[in-house]
Amino acid sequence: QSSEINMSSGNFTYVFIPANDSKPIEAIIGDKSGGLSDDCLSKEAKQYFFKNSDKGERAAALENATPEQRKLLAAQLREEVKAQAAQSSYASQMSKLDDDALIGIMQANQTSASCEITALTVPTSVNNQ
Repeated sequence: QSSEINMSSGNFTYVFIPANDSKPIEAIIGDKSGGLSDDCLSKEAKQYFFKNSDKGERAAALENATPEQRKLLAAQLREEVKAQAAQSSYASQMSKLDDDALIGIMQANQTSASCEITALTVPTSVNNQ
């Protein structure tokens, strides 16, 4: 028998403190099965911040944009990229992309559900993480 503890199974508890003071603070139990890279907390936080931001509206606006609106957006993005091209090789590479690729990068970056989580303690077997 192995004496190792499987750290990616079981549950953990986290405290949800909403930015809106009128909403209650909650202790929420999450599943550890996703490990640190695909865990319940990460998924819940991404969806929470996505729903409580304008990213959903921006994603819908891009999806429903007319060809003229997309062309105008691409032109605006090119102006922003041009302003940064001298400082960044990444920006100069972006300036060579076609309109759809440029908008696609912006869409992936600006309309996706994302967040960064920082642990206040280092996960170890001592603290059952």
